[in-house]
Amino acid sequence: MSKQTAPGATGDIRLVERAPLPPIRTIGAAGGEHPVTLRWSLILVWFMRTMAVVWIAKGLFFWTVVLGVKGADFLERPVVTQGMIGFFAVADLMAAVGLWLAAPWGGVLWLICAATEIMTATLGAGASLTGTLGVALDGALIVVYFVLSWLAANEQT
Repeated sequence: MSKQTAPGATGDIRLVERAPLPPIRTIGAAGGEHPVTLRWSLILVWFMRTMAVVWIAKGLFFWTVVLGVKGADFLERPVVTQGMIGFFAVADLMAAVGLWLAAPWGGVLWLICAATEIMTATLGAGASLTGTLGVALDGALIVVYFVLSWLAANEQT
């Protein structure tokens, strides 16, 4: 209980009863309740963080191509390939940040990057920058991401 004075009243004190605030909900700690399990959500976050590290490496790889570290001159490549490399050099690093934060926009941007890489290799807009294995791996990772997202959304807390 707390004492409150009504506005404008002098000496009029009312006792106001308030419900106690609920305790902070932590994983596995509950007073008499079943522990909270966030198994699939936790797995999804770790998957996203692992993918963030991989996508940082991919983004830095594309920047090495732009800066000419790989030996081939960036300006000698076809314009379509230059555009793809420029897009992935920026978008992969942005997606990596969003994935590390486990933000919804990070997952969306990552899906756009992975789907764009698959589509450019499939539709023949230029040679695949990461090869056939990279494209197949992108497709498998998209499936894993959707499965983990579905399982995390359907887990009961």
